[in-house]
Amino acid sequence: MALMIATFSLACTDQELQRRESIDTRAAMFARAEAKIPVPRTENFPLRAVLAEYTRRQDLVNHEWYTYIMSDTGAVTHYFVSTTVPVNSCAFLSSTEDAISSSIVLTAPSLDGIYYGGSGAAAVCNGWIFIDAATGAMGLVFGAKILTFDAPLILETEPLLIRISNSNK
Repeated sequence: MALMIATFSLACTDQELQRRESIDTRAAMFARAEAKIPVPRTENFPLRAVLAEYTRRQDLVNHEWYTYIMSDTGAVTHYFVSTTVPVNSCAFLSSTEDAISSSIVLTAPSLDGIYYGGSGAAAVCNGWIFIDAATGAMGLVFGAKILTFDAPLILETEPLLIRISNSNK
């Protein structure tokens, strides 16, 4: 028994040593890379400006977004106008994780009372939710390739028109 414990302890020590050497090697290589090719000092931050503008436009109320649906060949087949950019069907208004401890994370239900997949709520994320700008109807598009702009494109494309029946009012 003592021999087994000693062997196990040595194996753990060897694994820890290998892990430490691997980390040290990566750090040394990264230091060499930084010395040879330093990170340039950014002055203008154009990518940050785009993200800030995207966030600003997402915050606009009654700002139309034109979403174009593409076929598998890349041709634009239809479009619709929505009140926001389409929202991914895997977006949730609350966390779907319940951290019991730093090493134990369980799946928690979403606000709709449904559990979505494993820890982190991994569900099928090929759906897009939108609210039609003309009618207020909510729609979902699944499995489609889409492009979204906040101005209409110049294309020969038919709009998807939604008809609200009396029973939906």
